[in-house]
Amino acid sequence: MENDKAGNNKIWFGLIGGGVLATALGFCALDLAPPAGGPVFGVMLLLTGGMVSCLAGAVGMAGMLAWVPGMADEHADRPR
Repeated sequence: MENDKAGNNKIWFGLIGGGVLATALGFCALDLAPPAGGPVFGVMLLLTGGMVSCLAGAVGMAGMLAWVPGMADEHADRPR
């Protein structure tokens, strides 16, 4: 545990990774969508949800989500 470089940022890495995966699945499904019709609702949900998830993970890693219950106490005991 002492050599853990990620520290408590694992949840943010997971959020970013999940967002990248959802966005990639959305883009793959967009290629499979029929060309005559517009993109299906599920494809748009995957694309926007994945991008929002990546944004939330990046903002969380930047330390701007300390207002989330439980996160402020977690960062308060860290040595600076």
